[in-house]
Amino acid sequence: MRNTIILAVIAIALAAYVYFVEIKGGEQKKKEKEIAEKLFNVKKDSIDHIIIEKNGTTFEFVKKDDVWQIVRPIQTLADESPINSVLYSLSNTKKIRTFKAEGKDLATYGLGAQCIKVVFSGKGVAEQWVKIGDRTPVGANVFVTKDDSIVAIVASSIKNTMDKSLFDWRDKKAIHFKKDQIKEFTLKNRYGKFHFVKEGNNWKLTEPVEARGDNGNINSILNKLEFGRIKSVAAETPEHLSEYGLTAPAIRIELFSGMEKAKLGVSFSRLKGNRAYGKDDSRPHIFEVDSFFVKPFKKKLYDLRDKYIAKFNRNKAQRIKLLFNSELMIFEKDSSNNWALSTGEKAKNYKISNLISHLNNLKVARFVDDHPKNLKKYGLDMPRGLVEVYNDNDEKILELLVGKDRNEDEFYAQVPEQKSVVTFKKSSLKDIFPEKEDLIEKPKEEKKQETKAEEK
Repeated sequence: MRNTIILAVIAIALAAYVYFVEIKGGEQKKKEKEIAEKLFNVKKDSIDHIIIEKNGTTFEFVKKDDVWQIVRPIQTLADESPINSVLYSLSNTKKIRTFKAEGKDLATYGLGAQCIKVVFSGKGVAEQWVKIGDRTPVGANVFVTKDDSIVAIVASSIKNTMDKSLFDWRDKKAIHFKKDQIKEFTLKNRYGKFHFVKEGNNWKLTEPVEARGDNGNINSILNKLEFGRIKSVAAETPEHLSEYGLTAPAIRIELFSGMEKAKLGVSFSRLKGNRAYGKDDSRPHIFEVDSFFVKPFKKKLYDLRDKYIAKFNRNKAQRIKLLFNSELMIFEKDSSNNWALSTGEKAKNYKISNLISHLNNLKVARFVDDHPKNLKKYGLDMPRGLVEVYNDNDEKILELLVGKDRNEDEFYAQVPEQKSVVTFKKSSLKDIFPEKEDLIEKPKEEKKQETKAEEK
């Protein structure tokens, strides 16, 4: 018994030794080694002040309210991406090798007057600095020093990160806004003035007409403003906007943000070659963008309107009425979700599904009249075609009228609820007014006879 207790004590002691000395001690040594290898033992999120000096030019950056700003040589917003690269380099760069070098010897490694000097500090971070010199003769590395006595060799990425122009450092957004807070905005271009209001996830046009908006084309305007980037800065503080074609801009966009509808604005000149000038109302500088940047802003009314004529919730369709050239068909869905003619003949479910899909995807060829006073002009007072769709409460969820020919390619049409007279392509006619024979299931005997005839 005594021997067993002694053995147990020894086992516990050994386990404790392995844990505290081998495992914990090993982890501590590994951590100390990693710290010793790093150029700086600093966390990137703790840095809020950076100065970069090169060839007599000084760039100074300050973080305020979690936003990086340039305060020298100009005052403007900074581009977060290159600043984040600087922070990463300062907190993660590792020393490959070190050696002693002082005084005149430092210039041999590019660590004299021609070097890049980086000074930084922050919350809980005392001011520190590093000089970045020449690239090493062999390998993708550079010489650095942080005390003018010990030179370290580190990866050259640190120099690439710090060696940038003013334009590289500065913010390149044309205008600052939060897209999810924009519920209303206006666009003015050579084709007119357009006003958009967001309802749920969809955009609505309220000027120059009231109509459903084309979500894709309207969102492309905001997406370009949010994700597009300027190409250059033409002037920091221009004296006359007329020099840049911005007193009467070719394109003007005004955004209304938040519940208070705070107004933000940006203007663009006409294109000169492949470039246009632009200006954000809230900042003094004039910038340049390319033709691709302004392309989404050059839309016509047709582009900005929803082109789907007969939008409705297809899952709610319970009864469909089709009338074309005096031929009437009424289809109803039973409790088993099967379609049949009102006369009792069974319909092909997939054919009715196709019909509903074609209705939902029917597109406007052209918008003809947004305020029609005389429907007779379009053959819509006594339409040649009619589609009505009802839900299970027998409420009409779609009414589509088809009028006379506009030309050999198009019919006039109207959804009365939307008022506007439009046209659609005649090639779509067979999809929304199929032949009865195509929609009805044939009796089994008739199918058998057809099969036998085909076999012969």
